[in-house]
Amino acid sequence: MNALPRPVIDAMADRAMRMHHMLWHLSRNEWAGMTPAQQQEFRAHGWDPPRPALTGGAGPRPELDNGSGEDFLYMHRQMIADVDAILARLADPQYPRVEGWPSIPAPGDTAFPVPPPFVVPDDPDTTRAIDDAKSAASFDRIRRWQAEYTDPSALRGMTLGRLGARIEFTIHNRMHLRWSAQLPAYRPDSDPFDVDPRWDGPGYGWLADFYSSHVNPVFWKLHGWVDARIDDWMTANSRTGPVPWSFDPPWTGPMAHDRHSVMRLVFEARPGSDEADALGAHLRAMEETVASLKRTGLRVRTPFFRSFDPQH
Repeated sequence: MNALPRPVIDAMADRAMRMHHMLWHLSRNEWAGMTPAQQQEFRAHGWDPPRPALTGGAGPRPELDNGSGEDFLYMHRQMIADVDAILARLADPQYPRVEGWPSIPAPGDTAFPVPPPFVVPDDPDTTRAIDDAKSAASFDRIRRWQAEYTDPSALRGMTLGRLGARIEFTIHNRMHLRWSAQLPAYRPDSDPFDVDPRWDGPGYGWLADFYSSHVNPVFWKLHGWVDARIDDWMTANSRTGPVPWSFDPPWTGPMAHDRHSVMRLVFEARPGSDEADALGAHLRAMEETVASLKRTGLRVRTPFFRSFDPQH
């Protein structure tokens, strides 16, 4: 596997990029389970998701038909487009563009071996989820999901939003845990707002954490695979031209500057530039958001990348 060029890694590891990615996922996953006071803190800072990804209660389930799956597909397609724009400017022949897995690597694959199971200290739920994701039985489920999400007849029977929601909470989350690897330390699952700067170094790219997964090069292989399912859905449904998103546009979180993504601002910011000013303002706003949410005592209900078997 070719390594991501260092400028891309540095952009992904930027504190603003980390916080934006984390807040986007957490707001969608936790919204329905928050207290009204916690929801108000998200709302006051512009992070109230128009389409929550999970239902409320102690046993959350994926929202299959509210359009949140389109948000998931669109946001990550935009991330890939932003990285491709950076790669085009770098013109690195070893990594010209993001290319996903054509097929999910099977056990024994030498290019993308599955790291062995490991213990996450003081976090038995995540430890069990990771152990399960790395099992032979888990790959059997991955193989079945892959067959379903690449089957034209199945894709013709699903809206794009339902496809995105099913992918997010089945095969996508399972792949994040399956290819996660042991590190010297981990940001705690139970305290998503532990954003101490010690987690901001480019070496922290744990695939099982919203704050860091996108720094890991495997992220781009698995999300490239996910992104190709949009094209499969278009073909199966005889669609051509732009993707027929139901929202204009789907939700990617508060925009930092003239609808530019945080990733583009991180890469283009120079001291004294408008991009640097906009990036700094967005980061300060997110720092304030996190500080406010900490005071509410919000804790997540599930491990960062929990998988479900959603009902059809």
